Amino acid sequence: MSSPHSVLANLGENFAAGFLELPDAPPVRRWSRAVQRRLEGTRPPPYTGARLYPTGPYRTGREDSILAPSYSFTWSFNRGELDRRQTDATPEQRDALQFLRTEMDTVERQLSQPAIPHTVGGNGYTHSIPNYGRVIREGLNSYQERVQQGLAKAATQEQRDFLAGMLDVLAGVRVWHGRLLAELEATHFAPSEAEDRRLRLLRTLRQVPFRPARNFFEALVAYNFVFYLDGCDNPGRVDYELEPFYQRDASEDVTSFAEAEALIREFWQNVDTNSGWSASIGGCDGNGQATYGDLTLACLRAARGMRRPNLQLRIRQDMPDEVWEETLNTVATGTGLPALHHEEEFLRSLREADLGIAEEDLAYVNGGGCTETMIHGRSNVGSLDAGINLPLVLVGTLARSLSTVGSFAELLDAYREDLRRTIADIARYVNHDQEAKSHWRPQPVRSLLTDDCIDRAQEFNAGGARYNWSVINIAGLGNVVDSLAAVREVVFERGELTGTQLADVLAANFADQEPLRQRLTRCPRFGNDQPAADELARQVGEFVFREFLGHRAWRGGCFLGSCLMFVTYAQAGKGVGATPDGRLAGAPLADSAGPVQGRDLHGPTACIKSLGAIPHYLAPGTLVVNARFAKEHFRTPGGRAKLKALFQTYFSLGGMQMQVNVVDQELLRDAVAHPEKYPSLVVRMGGYSEYFSRLSQELRETLLERTEHNV
Repeated sequence: MSSPHSVLANLGENFAAGFLELPDAPPVRRWSRAVQRRLEGTRPPPYTGARLYPTGPYRTGREDSILAPSYSFTWSFNRGELDRRQTDATPEQRDALQFLRTEMDTVERQLSQPAIPHTVGGNGYTHSIPNYGRVIREGLNSYQERVQQGLAKAATQEQRDFLAGMLDVLAGVRVWHGRLLAELEATHFAPSEAEDRRLRLLRTLRQVPFRPARNFFEALVAYNFVFYLDGCDNPGRVDYELEPFYQRDASEDVTSFAEAEALIREFWQNVDTNSGWSASIGGCDGNGQATYGDLTLACLRAARGMRRPNLQLRIRQDMPDEVWEETLNTVATGTGLPALHHEEEFLRSLREADLGIAEEDLAYVNGGGCTETMIHGRSNVGSLDAGINLPLVLVGTLARSLSTVGSFAELLDAYREDLRRTIADIARYVNHDQEAKSHWRPQPVRSLLTDDCIDRAQEFNAGGARYNWSVINIAGLGNVVDSLAAVREVVFERGELTGTQLADVLAANFADQEPLRQRLTRCPRFGNDQPAADELARQVGEFVFREFLGHRAWRGGCFLGSCLMFVTYAQAGKGVGATPDGRLAGAPLADSAGPVQGRDLHGPTACIKSLGAIPHYLAPGTLVVNARFAKEHFRTPGGRAKLKALFQTYFSLGGMQMQVNVVDQELLRDAVAHPEKYPSLVVRMGGYSEYFSRLSQELRETLLERTEHNV
């Protein structure tokens, strides 16, 4: 009788076969072998004459449809597909599939814990960024040498198991690389540009990624290779890593700016095709000096009209005017790229969070996923590890305390205490998850490609990365601020109704109380430069951010606040009852860290002054702020100057991130009514850009509610 792993391999389930191949080995060996077998069994995509290879979707064919690799969770287990395959399987195949089910049940039981309501778009998720630059500069052969050197001096069996797993992964990479070369060798075109590209790629892939890149093209081909090897997550600091190769080529007339831009755009297309995430450009070098180069401009130009990558421009006071102009040109295309990040404040924030980041490594700051702050090639950041639904906590506080407290100060204290307990529960939940993952959910590819896992002989999820922390999503700040401002005014300042009466109205979801609901909407609102609301934003924000910073994560570092609601702010409101800001039960929450959509009515300057009240630097996980501006402002020198001044003013007030939608209101209104007419329309959500047609109707309508500002 054949072994379960050989039966599964014959079914095209190479990843599962590798996992079952070493049943008595520790998890890090088993999952490393799974990665090896998956790489060995993956069919290369067809070569079609592109500048880069591989290209196209990360997954092709039907391999690994039951148990598939996952860059966040190590694996993705499709029980439904397993059930379907069992129905028409042979007895031997059914036995193998059942054995796989039993093994996965055992593993997943080790990772389970009681659910909490505060996930808010993240539940143990882990974006990451490989050390692309090290692969480019040193080659994967040097990785093999470091692993073998580590094995020679390993002091424990755990270290030996980990490093043996790294050799398995490297063996798989070699086979996959060889299959890519074989595909290029077997494909031929008539004399043409496509044939020239094929031959160039053949020469290049015989050099990289196992040996160091010697020029810009080799460096970018290796970069693209690592992006696919990692599972197509984040491209990271593309311009910073590749600029030295480009400059050397440019000085020797080997690579023109136009060719570099075309190559970057094709790489961006690979990122987009695979729904990859974030690339950070611009900013500082390892000595703290500005490092905007030609590739910064090429990255901006290549991103025009693109949905991905989630391009993040690191803006400094000394950013050249040329970069500003290219930035405004790219933003004006309407896809929300690039997001604007205030570098000086981000670096200050990270230094004060006491994360132990070396100054030279601050050059590698990059928001992963949407914007979750991490260090390119050197960090393991839970992103998003969990979240906290601030309005959900407030609804509970109001139900328990609104009828009994004697003052607004007492109510605010009660809310703070509920927040404190909830934050402690969230930290315990995340730490339990991190500790369980350190043994049962290793990440072999990320262990290979992230410093300092090999040198420490320590797995990625066990703390092997140089830097470790957790990013927590904070939802509904705008709703809470508006709600508290309303309670203070109508109950404690003006006595228009008692706390008991308001509690009853909220419990009944404003039934037969529409005049009162409308009255509440006339209370102070965050986003309008109203001190009564903005001071509450400062107090609540500071309390929540500091509470999270005060907890230590199991893997290392602390908990960094963020607010990046991407497409989750509608879902996050589903389980939240009516709130005193006039929001009905189940309605969407605020879109990320800005005002509740449509409530900022006094212009962009008033809005950014309100946003400046929040201590952004205490939430270095990134507070995402969305803004909408009419396209006409990008068409004239005067309008562009005003936009630039507005962004700079926002940063001077302490803002750290802003992303801009430039979509005509009438077009957006028509797209809400007829989404099928706009298949290529891209809009900016809370932290990334997405095709409008992919959004739920509820989310489409909230985009229409956003205030369109004039400058």
